[in-house]
Amino acid sequence: MAEIPSIDYTNKDYDSLRRAMLDLARWRLPEWTDQSPADLGMLLVDLFAYMGDVVLYYQDRIANESFLHTAVERRSIVNHLRAIGYELTPPVAASADLLLTFDLPASGSTLVALPQGALFQSSVPADDPQSFEYLGPDLVIDLASDQVAPSGTAGKVVYTLPVRQSRAVPTETVGSSTDEPNQAFPLAKSPPILETLAVEVDEGAGWVAWDRRESFLYNLGADGRVQISSAQARDYMVQFDETGRAWILFGDGIYGRRPPGGTNNIRATYRVGGGRAGNVPAGTIVKAVTKVARLSGVTNPVAAAGGEDAEGNDHAVRFGPLAFRSLGRAVTLDDYVALAFQAGGVAKVRAHSGVWNAVELVVAPEGERCGPVPEGLRARLLAYFENKRMAGTTVSILDPGCVLVDVGLDVLMDAHYQQETVRQGVIGAVTRMLAFANVDFGQTIYQSDVYALIEAVPGVLAVTLTQFRRTDSPLAEIEDELLKANLPPLAQLPVFMQEALRTRKMTEGRIELGSFEIPVLGELEVKLRTAGR
Repeated sequence: MAEIPSIDYTNKDYDSLRRAMLDLARWRLPEWTDQSPADLGMLLVDLFAYMGDVVLYYQDRIANESFLHTAVERRSIVNHLRAIGYELTPPVAASADLLLTFDLPASGSTLVALPQGALFQSSVPADDPQSFEYLGPDLVIDLASDQVAPSGTAGKVVYTLPVRQSRAVPTETVGSSTDEPNQAFPLAKSPPILETLAVEVDEGAGWVAWDRRESFLYNLGADGRVQISSAQARDYMVQFDETGRAWILFGDGIYGRRPPGGTNNIRATYRVGGGRAGNVPAGTIVKAVTKVARLSGVTNPVAAAGGEDAEGNDHAVRFGPLAFRSLGRAVTLDDYVALAFQAGGVAKVRAHSGVWNAVELVVAPEGERCGPVPEGLRARLLAYFENKRMAGTTVSILDPGCVLVDVGLDVLMDAHYQQETVRQGVIGAVTRMLAFANVDFGQTIYQSDVYALIEAVPGVLAVTLTQFRRTDSPLAEIEDELLKANLPPLAQLPVFMQEALRTRKMTEGRIELGSFEIPVLGELEVKLRTAGR
């Protein structure tokens, strides 16, 4: 009798399963010799191999989805992290500081009313302009007071107004309660700005506002103390599913009250906004949708920042377990960094503490370029840390140091390539190297990295760095040396001598930045020379 075929548990594909079944058939049914494609037995073998291939594929997928670091389905990642109390960050709305220009009245009242919800709009993108709203309390601005500042133009003053990327949603009927435990109702619009969400329930005697909580088990009171929930607590939670849709959750009657049964007796009022699309460039929020008296112009001197898309799977897998270690409390500097990322709208952050009871967070907000923290984001971060910091500890949100780096390149190119193609390739390489997404605090920039990038551009034969310096680094030493040698100032020398002297000042082949500084591409000059010409 033939040797018993061995079982290989790694045989999971169609070919391996088919071969294993044929080996088993030769041992169990030696009389079966007709294994041609027309044989009915071969047809059954092929069908079972195909079915086994499909079943084993899904078994492997299920096994992979059972672990956080091998899961690929967003739903699996959401549920794994939810089991340790971590929710993926939903889209975050961008913030901006608007400069409102008012005309001073020749006579009469100098008071101007600015209502909550005052709406402004960007000019870009043209097909989908972004809406920005003032979400603070109603304002009364006295144009004759120190609330405003001179604009530089006679008869005009300016006022700085923090706004946030948002749009109001009309009061929405969320659903009808069945008086069952653990009811869930989806919001129709996404993504909601949770700070603006108000949920009301008609309990039979009129609409009653309920409170949003992070957990049905407990919540933190205004004094920072933990308060255990009860069966009578009018609480609800908000969770986002794998598609980014927001759901309103109610309690089970033991922890958190169940909404009484009724028809269309749950409603919500909220605003929506969020995503990187809100990080519009400077000078693009120029339209005031809400009419404001004496307003003659509006703009954003600095790009809107802090807008962020929903947290990605890769980031959640890496960051979720780290955030879990802090348990929602900021004790160490690493805790502050982890929680700042969890707050949303933060692209890069460093924590510093010079004394035991003061923490400084240097924050670079989400956006296309390094820039200051908008006042709206600064206020939101301070409020976020209010019940997470240790008692007696003060938290400050500081702007990053955005350091301009000037780069000059003398490129020798192959005559077989088009000049403009090579130029764009070189510019693109340097731009990507110093793009905001690719740099970090305190990053050292090396000449060797620049040479390697440029020499890898198709059509480049050789390159010489003619300028490689911080824009704010003084050239006073060169001027002093020229003066001592009785030579003209640097600006009056021939161009080739200026480049040579500047190149000589590139010390040690690198640009070093401080711990709270981020490199930003400043002036980029590219000169092309063709080999053999």
